[in-house]
Amino acid sequence: MRTTPSLIIASMVLLLPLTGAVAQAPHQKALQLRSNATPRAAWDNSPAGQWTYRSYLNDPSVMVNADPDPAAQALSPIYGSDNVANAVAALKALNLIFGEGIITFDPPAGNALTGNLDMGGGLVLDLKGTMQTTPSGDIGIVVIGTGRAGTKTEGWEYDYKATTAPKWPNGVDQVPTLVGTVIRAKPHNGEPAGVIASFIAIKH
Repeated sequence: MRTTPSLIIASMVLLLPLTGAVAQAPHQKALQLRSNATPRAAWDNSPAGQWTYRSYLNDPSVMVNADPDPAAQALSPIYGSDNVANAVAALKALNLIFGEGIITFDPPAGNALTGNLDMGGGLVLDLKGTMQTTPSGDIGIVVIGTGRAGTKTEGWEYDYKATTAPKWPNGVDQVPTLVGTVIRAKPHNGEPAGVIASFIAIKH
């Protein structure tokens, strides 16, 4: 059976060693794509509900056209130089993921905002903060995420600041999205405080 380039790239990504990124949470299994997605409800960027959260290390390196390292270049005679370059670029991009999970916000009580961030594997942060709505309808949030006593996240603290992305009047199926940054406010598991990542959160 003939092996397609996409299968080659996928197999190479699995075979190449990972360069460990300092992560907020272990890499989670890939979220299932919405293959049979139902039509989305009317635009609603209010915080209440579930949001898929994903944060990224702020590395300015160019990933797409970066030269593969010598170990990867040695695979070129087997897989072809283009396939090796694509696989390495994909792996480098994957290693930028700092944390991933599902944010659930409770209905706000005035400007008070609560909820949790579930990253799987027993890694849960309780969220508490405030929100503000601008005259244009955009929402800004300032939230502190704290770990739960007696769990894997005991002693953790991550602080989040974000705003909803503007809605395009001529956009097609635009999804409400939070865009912001997160900081590790307290050290834990041998990792220092002060590490910052950018994040997006996409509303379900």
